[in-house]
Amino acid sequence: MSFISACCNTPPVQAEYTPTGETVEHDGLKYYIVGDKGASQGVVFCYDIFGLHPHAYQVADKISLSGLRVIVPDFLQGNPLTMALLSDPSVLQDFKTRRGAWGYNRDMFKASVAVLHNEGTTKIGAAGFCWGAKLAICALGEDCGIKSASLVHPSMMELKDFEQAQGPVLLLTSNDEPEMNEEFAVIKAKPVGKLSYQERFPDRIHEFCAARGDFADPAVVKDVNRVVQLTAGFFKKTLA
Repeated sequence: MSFISACCNTPPVQAEYTPTGETVEHDGLKYYIVGDKGASQGVVFCYDIFGLHPHAYQVADKISLSGLRVIVPDFLQGNPLTMALLSDPSVLQDFKTRRGAWGYNRDMFKASVAVLHNEGTTKIGAAGFCWGAKLAICALGEDCGIKSASLVHPSMMELKDFEQAQGPVLLLTSNDEPEMNEEFAVIKAKPVGKLSYQERFPDRIHEFCAARGDFADPAVVKDVNRVVQLTAGFFKKTLA
């Protein structure tokens, strides 16, 4: 299990964006929530290592426009990784084995599902970007209350994650990640495979749909919108 190299050597873009949702706090944990509060279908949005970057808000907002209630847990609790921190190997190792590990974040993920349930949103999936994809697919492998997972330019993936997945998977990779055909074949061989889908974006870099994406470039924005369209459509189908 390892980071995609671009995670550690490419800085996030500087960007501005005004979110359309709201930040709430439950039991001392903070969440960003957007979308129709009465929606029956919802998404736990797992951001990348740079946390609540403006692009995370923007993509979450876009996904919510399809009638999905989207919750973004602040897994890193206001302390995302920075380029300065990423230059320290000990920080990376600590993130992989502790802060970024599924076991460390499981409770907050489950708490996010509970927040949606308390609002009446009971059909839930998970969307993960970069490291967040690791959380999403791990949640799909346990009894965490989600039915499907969208993995966007994923990092830290292991074959066992796909072997343990209990629901459909949408796998969207950039040119910087392996194609992951072996891993996806595991999903396709399962009964949930008929609702699973894979697409590659060969002209895009790792995190093009997250903190490293150049949202001022129309070509990038076109592919970001494609990711949003695929992700929203995937959840509307798998959470029906």
